[in-house]
Amino acid sequence: MATQYRYLLADLLTNQILAELPLTGVNFTQQLNSAGTFTGKLLLSGVNSAALNVLNGTIPGRCAIYVDRNGTLVWGGIIWSRDYKSSDQHLTISAREFESYFERRRITSTQTFTNTDQLSIVQQLVTAAQAVPFGNIGIAVGTETSGVLVGSQTYYSYELKTYFTAIQDLSKNYNGFDFNITVAYDGDGNPTKTLHLGYPRLGNAYSATSTTVPVFELPGNIVEYTYTEDGSKAANAMYLTGAGSNEGKLIASATDSTKTAAGWALLEESVNYSNITDATLLSGLATGQVNAVSYPPQTIQVVLPPYIDPVYGTYNIGDQARLIILDNRFPSGLDTNYRIIGLNVAPGETGPERVTVTLTYTTN
Repeated sequence: MATQYRYLLADLLTNQILAELPLTGVNFTQQLNSAGTFTGKLLLSGVNSAALNVLNGTIPGRCAIYVDRNGTLVWGGIIWSRDYKSSDQHLTISAREFESYFERRRITSTQTFTNTDQLSIVQQLVTAAQAVPFGNIGIAVGTETSGVLVGSQTYYSYELKTYFTAIQDLSKNYNGFDFNITVAYDGDGNPTKTLHLGYPRLGNAYSATSTTVPVFELPGNIVEYTYTEDGSKAANAMYLTGAGSNEGKLIASATDSTKTAAGWALLEESVNYSNITDATLLSGLATGQVNAVSYPPQTIQVVLPPYIDPVYGTYNIGDQARLIILDNRFPSGLDTNYRIIGLNVAPGETGPERVTVTLTYTTN
């Protein structure tokens, strides 16, 4: 069966479907613990814009877009910009996943949490963001727990911190978590949005006995790949500053002495978290971040046809995958578990549908 894509436009607040547009040149991404992107074009020449409700259905900051692939919602987000070029008569729509909404919302009422599960803090933050007039965009919140308690955390109203930054900072803790907003149809065919939290992670873990773990292989199902190692982002000593000023400023540090013992030069990095008043939380953040970057981050992007095993839709961001490569870059062969942290999909109206999977090395 040929792959069929539909692009549904909806009002952000009411979720009412406003239009379905025949977009071309589409590309969309999903990112773990962040907001993926969408771009698509509509040729207005010869199109009855009023009948398709083009202009009312693509208002930036007012409208949402959902991507339907063969009857399943695979992407959803908020339209943030549209551009029209008279030279080619194309209207270009750009959107980001629903996580981006919380980048535009500020914590305007002081909120304090004491000995609270970190996932409960996230749930309460999202709930608070949607509890104000005109702030509810319909994100369903669950009741997941992690067992990791945050001793003390206060978000002061005068800092005007974004909800997204508060959530992302918590997720970077040494005992942090994953978060993702997914879309799906309900029983009546209406799009829904759900916040998913995972401790210590979202996605399926690799198992040597599992028959569902995706295997990406070259030679095999990999069309091509790129392998990036970025030493400029590595640090084996991390310094974090918290609340306070001058000598009273809260400071935490963490080092990975195994790297310097193995012959690495000292590489330092510092990050400021002016709203954090809990020394334990700040210390956990320092440990978590130095562990994440003590070795130059390794990222592999593999391009796959979506219609051969593993079929697109059978794996998701957060999942672990087995990566097998034998070529000039890995002449002795690579056979390692990596984690899927991003997906980039090109429906390919005039060419083959392609999926680019972004993987990063994981030790568990």
